Amino acid sequence: EAEDLPGLLGRLLDDCDPRDRADAVVIADGGSSDGTRELAAAAGALVIAADPGRGAQLQAGGAAALELLEQEPKDQRQGPAEDLLLFLHADNLPAAWALGALREEAARQPHRIAFGMSQRVDAEGHIYRMIERTADRRTARGMVYGDSGLAVRPGAYRAIGGYRPIPLFEDLDLSKRLAAHGEVGLASSARIRVNARRWKAEGALRTTLRNWILTVGWRLGVPPERLVRWYPRHGR
Repeated sequence: EAEDLPGLLGRLLDDCDPRDRADAVVIADGGSSDGTRELAAAAGALVIAADPGRGAQLQAGGAAALELLEQEPKDQRQGPAEDLLLFLHADNLPAAWALGALREEAARQPHRIAFGMSQRVDAEGHIYRMIERTADRRTARGMVYGDSGLAVRPGAYRAIGGYRPIPLFEDLDLSKRLAAHGEVGLASSARIRVNARRWKAEGALRTTLRNWILTVGWRLGVPPERLVRWYPRHGR
């Protein structure tokens, strides 16, 4: 992710408003060879090694973020009611004030344990607007895909055991377990830019239909280890 990472790290760490800036950033690297780790470390992120695969990397990153939170002096924190773990794909980019909006939502809705952001796909075309609307409606129902970003209260994350190291649908698996523990919903004022590279490379309609079919398979109980065979990985 060396191409997109500088923009994301700059957005999370260099913004002048402290309420719209991350307190700390963890990069869970799954064995990249393109300079990702060096870029992240130079920008001030904590870089950790993880087994390759989104579930394994998110699990490792979540554990490291919880450890950082526990070590942080209480007088330097925004406040326990607003503590959030924000899980992001490296090729996505929260819009201006997205982190501030998440903090506001967390303070205003103490009953809600997790929030997804409103998607903006960085491509023109009616199909991408449809993808955005579908994603936001799904998030509003409590099922958050990883490219919507997921902000979750640390206590709730600990209580359900965090991400599982499964190769696919680790995001829906976590959302399902969170929804059984408390309310998960859409923070519509927090927007996130979604990279359209996979849709552009594979075809927007083809990719969308494949994702829908795989989701149906997951809902019917097909093991993620089987479903992932039809979900190509990015290069490293």
